[in-house]
Amino acid sequence: MAKQKGIIQLEGTLGGINFYMRKGVAVARKSGGGFNGKAIKSKTSMVRVRENGSEFGAASRVKKLLRLSLQEYLLHSIDGTLHGRMMALVQEIKVCDLSSARVELNLR
Repeated sequence: MAKQKGIIQLEGTLGGINFYMRKGVAVARKSGGGFNGKAIKSKTSMVRVRENGSEFGAASRVKKLLRLSLQEYLLHSIDGTLHGRMMALVQEIKVCDLSSARVELNLR
């Protein structure tokens, strides 16, 4: 990932290069990632990608329930990193679940 230097800091895509801000620093990278929805849904080589998406979605739903249950305590707290920290915590808890298969996690 390249950092932008100079007076003009660009944001957006220009000539196949994405310009954006990351943690307050202007950066640039080649656009496109090689993934598209059709390939993820149909290719056999993308099975792990589908599994990871399924697990991440389940962990995200659990994080939402946790956040909503703590909402009255978090009303006066302004923390831009809360989502990421809570998601990391739920992911760590998920890894500790040895009774469920990788794809069949029961997060209820």
